[in-house]
Amino acid sequence: MKIITNNEIFFKRAAIVFFVAFFVVGCFIIKDYGISWDEGIQRWLGEENYNFIKTNNPQTLLENKDRFYGPAFEIFLFSAEKIFNLTEIRDIFLLRHVLSFFTFFIAVLCFYLLGFKIFKSRAVALLCAVMLVASPRIFADSFYNSKDLAMLCFCTIASYTMFLYIEKQTIWSALIHAPFCAIVLDIRIVGILLTFATLYLFIFKKEKKIIPFLVFISYTLVCIVAFWPILWLDPITNFLTAFKQMSHFPVAGCTLFYMGSYISLQELPWHYLPHLILITTPVYYIVLFLTGLFFLAKNTIINFRSTLFFHSVLFILVAPLAAVIILNSTVYDGWRHVFFVYPFLLLIAVYGFTQLIQAIKNNLTIKFIIYSTVVAISFVFVFMCSNHPFQNVYFNFLAGKNIRQNYEIDYWGLSYKQGLEYILANDKSEHINICAQNLPGYLNFIIIPPEERKRLVRVDNIQSADYFLSNFRSHPTDYNFGTSIYQIDVGGEKIMEVLKLK
Repeated sequence: MKIITNNEIFFKRAAIVFFVAFFVVGCFIIKDYGISWDEGIQRWLGEENYNFIKTNNPQTLLENKDRFYGPAFEIFLFSAEKIFNLTEIRDIFLLRHVLSFFTFFIAVLCFYLLGFKIFKSRAVALLCAVMLVASPRIFADSFYNSKDLAMLCFCTIASYTMFLYIEKQTIWSALIHAPFCAIVLDIRIVGILLTFATLYLFIFKKEKKIIPFLVFISYTLVCIVAFWPILWLDPITNFLTAFKQMSHFPVAGCTLFYMGSYISLQELPWHYLPHLILITTPVYYIVLFLTGLFFLAKNTIINFRSTLFFHSVLFILVAPLAAVIILNSTVYDGWRHVFFVYPFLLLIAVYGFTQLIQAIKNNLTIKFIIYSTVVAISFVFVFMCSNHPFQNVYFNFLAGKNIRQNYEIDYWGLSYKQGLEYILANDKSEHINICAQNLPGYLNFIIIPPEERKRLVRVDNIQSADYFLSNFRSHPTDYNFGTSIYQIDVGGEKIMEVLKLK
């Protein structure tokens, strides 16, 4: 490790430069992203919970079919738009995107600090942060995905506070860690795994401080109820109902497009999640992850206690995937429901990198591994820059060719924004009739500035439309009508097209 830890001052400054650049770039590109399929529904969930808190009238919330969905982050987002007194719908969603990105920025910073605590090296800590940012799908979703990425962010933050609590075992560290454990659970109920991981590490801790531990447990329970309004009505019953519903979320009759076939959500093959993780994660990260698993198994056998923290990391990574497979839980739209396991995959990958460096004695080979890592990450950044803002449709070479004929690509319809902008820039008509293949085509009217938005007219009948737009969701083949005037290609695959009809 000496070759990458002998210049800590340099890597400390490099980390500062990286985070400043990351923040500035993020702020500049926030407006580039469209509106995803679920954003309106998520905002509605926040509004229902906010109104219940404000009026103490649960009637409307109880009538919401998504009432048992964890609302912690959505309450925060909706409260923010009220604090800023926003009424223009575009401003509201831009604020949501800003706050979502800021949350991701804080999570990446905590990931860096966690990496420094674990590996005792600023260089390796910086590698952790860089790999998390250089993850195309995660990066893109950090701007608009207020549920799956919020879960990832708070899992990452909670992992850092968990390390601090286990390390210090003070009342203050317990009081800091408990709310984050609660927030994670109150976004997705599977977040209870962070609490279990904390208990596991506490059990194997040689010196146990009981009072801070009791503070942690009791305050976590208090915060779980406090941050989830529907639990105020009946904590135990509603919690159990939420757990049951989230295990098998009701989506009767729905199918998804996977490996060239339409499959019922109730009949997903066991390999659905592992396969999608494999083909949408940079391959080099997967290689490092497998290396990390090898060294983790080896070092656990040699010295069990030396790898305790990584046991909890592996537990948080594997348990949700195993639960989905065993319980046949509902997942759809890729593997976004388990995005929160991704930082733990990266921790094991970085562990594999450090162990490989330590195991090799030849400096030339070590330099080769380091340079290979830099080059591999650089290629990911090149893809992200050259295909901005469509990092969300990243596939690695393992996905093969003809991706649109085998998998959903822009399943949330974010690319509709650019399609609408093209039409508005090239058609000066006072009213433009727009027909879209699916709902996000109309949702993206929201993100268009008001003076331009008023020119767009939604029509559901192609015969009445001037333009037809498609993101090819559930339609992997090209259309045989209209004239193609604009399309977006990523990695040689068409993800969105505008057809002129008149």
